Order: sequence, then C-alpha cells, then structure tokens
Amino acid sequence: MKIVCDGSRRPVRSRRRKWGLSGCIAAVMLSACAPLTTMLPSGKPQPSVAEPGVPEDVPEAPRVNPMADVAGDKPLPVLKGALERIDCTSRVGEFHARMALEARGGQIASFAYYSKWKPRTCALDFERIDPKTKWRLMLDGATRVQTPQGIFVIRTHDGAYTFEFQNIQRQKFCGMMGNINGTMTVLRKTKPPSCSVVGVLDANDSFLESLYKGKLFAPAR
Repeated sequence: MKIVCDGSRRPVRSRRRKWGLSGCIAAVMLSACAPLTTMLPSGKPQPSVAEPGVPEDVPEAPRVNPMADVAGDKPLPVLKGALERIDCTSRVGEFHARMALEARGGQIASFAYYSKWKPRTCALDFERIDPKTKWRLMLDGATRVQTPQGIFVIRTHDGAYTFEFQNIQRQKFCGMMGNINGTMTVLRKTKPPSCSVVGVLDANDSFLESLYKGKLFAPAR
C-alpha cells in the first residue's frame, strides 16, 4: 500500500493521484512562504541596533614631573638661627604616624616620616643638602620640597610646622601601590611633643580595607 500526499492509505486513481501530488506541492510551498512573509519588513521604522564596537583607547592623563621648576620659586635663604629638634607621634599602637625634624630659625633642615598601619609600614626621610631633592622658597613663604616620588610643602607658623603631602608615591617608601596625600601638623614648644594628621593615614589599599572591614579592631582615627 503506497501512502499518498493526502495521508490516507487507500489507493487513489491516477487522476486523483496527479491532483493530490500537485496539491501537496502547493501546500508545502505555501507553508514555506508563510513564515517568510512574517519576516519581511512591515514598512514601519525599526529601532537601530548598535553594533558592538571596539572600545576606544582612553589616553592616560599626562604625568606631572615633580622635579620640574615652578615659576616664582626662589632659592632658600641660608640656614641660621636657633636649633630646633622635634620628634612626635600622632598616637601609639598599631596605627600611627611619626615625624622627626630639625630646623634652624624656623626653617626645616631635614625631616623623617614614619607611619604604621599593621601590617603596613612607611618610612622616608629627606635633607636639605640632598642633591637628589630640590628645596625652594615659594611666593607665599612656604618651602617646597621636590623629590622624584612627589612633593612636600612645609609651612612655618609661630606654634607649628605643617607638612603637606602631595601625591607621594608609596611604592618606594611603603612597598605598596598608591599615593600619600594629606597633612601632618607638628606643634612647636610643647611638652611632650604633639602632632596630628589628616588624610596621610588613609588606607587607599585594597588589602588593608579588606583586612579591617567589619573588624572591631580596625584602627580608630
């Protein structure tokens, strides 16, 4: 028994077989064309689909040379006057900053900075006679200390010295990425010596932030 297009198992006459075959072909063609008509554009404006583009290269911000000359800066006057030495710490324990300095007549001759944020530590020191640094007198009377790792601005007041840290690269001094920014104020003629910090002890370090996150022993500010 041969199955014909109409799905029956009954034999069909040759006249009906011919009609049945042509009808089958027409039905198949119509069924194939139906989905295509639904895919044709309807004539209405279609929203454009953005093609995935290649991300453009974002140019890096130009790096400022910390040793570049600054217009208006002048050489510092010769050191003279009474010798002044101060060694102070912002607090004790596993989270603190320390500054030791030597000055003459209110002009800083050298300074050393140390900080601790367990288990991280930073240590740096600079002298006015160091040929690898540049000490200059600014227009407002402050001292600009230029180093390859960043800039310090030292301001002298009657009762204190203020050290401004400007983008000090930590890799050399702390062994970790990031910069030190902020201020450290060292009080003069106080017993015991006293100093305070703003910003310089900020972590800016993913390891420290993850280590102390949610911990009760996180260093107090």
